[in-house]
Amino acid sequence: MAKFQHLIVLFFFFTLAISTVAQASTLEKNVIEVRGQGTVTVPPDHFSLTVAIVQIGRNTSKIRSLVDHKSNQVINIAENLNISPANISSARVNLRVIEEPPAIHIQGVEVNRNLSQSSSQNSPQSNSSKVYLGVDSAQKSQNKTQKFELSRTITVNFSTIEDYDKFLSQVIKVGVEHIYPLTMSVANSDKSYQQALAKAIDNAKIKAYQIAKQANISLGKLVYLKELSSNHYQARLASANRYSDSAVAHRSQVADTAISASVLVKFTIKE
Repeated sequence: MAKFQHLIVLFFFFTLAISTVAQASTLEKNVIEVRGQGTVTVPPDHFSLTVAIVQIGRNTSKIRSLVDHKSNQVINIAENLNISPANISSARVNLRVIEEPPAIHIQGVEVNRNLSQSSSQNSPQSNSSKVYLGVDSAQKSQNKTQKFELSRTITVNFSTIEDYDKFLSQVIKVGVEHIYPLTMSVANSDKSYQQALAKAIDNAKIKAYQIAKQANISLGKLVYLKELSSNHYQARLASANRYSDSAVAHRSQVADTAISASVLVKFTIKE
């Protein structure tokens, strides 16, 4: 009896599973599936610039003093523009030994030298002599001093492009060795992405209604919605340039940033 009841239960679940699959298959056939796209353009509101100060010399104390002096000048320029210390990073310092190419040393070189005519007549067997040249390479190596390169990178964050222009025009005069490309980004990109997502859903609805109208069918309710994109916005880099004093009077222009989203939606078809 118990075995018979167990078979009845298995048959019931098997029938239910077949019915569910059939309903799902029917539902898939009676839907309209479309993709929606949405884009929001926003101006960048966060700017980051990195400069490098580099000094080369044989005395590490001396070159560090020079690097520290220039670094303080750069930081003072930023602070005079009312930039918060939290937006100034200057802790990255790098010291490396400069490997100079080895000098050419002459050691144990044999040179053949012809003797004079009179000497060669007296000694026909010895018409040449050998001269040896050498240098004490060990002593030269001990006297050689190493060169060092000390560098410090300073990164400053700005909230307006105008502050960046002011900082750049002054920091050039300090004589920094390298200016890296400007990084531009949107501080609150998630808010803009949510707006783009809403536009993507509206775009999908419009496309679905247009398809239904062309097919002369009635559109039902939305039964499926899937986000295909993600807010993976990345900061943009401006092109790298070698700056000179001619850039002092230049006013930087920045283009708006596009933040996009996409969705997949399904609508039922009214019968």
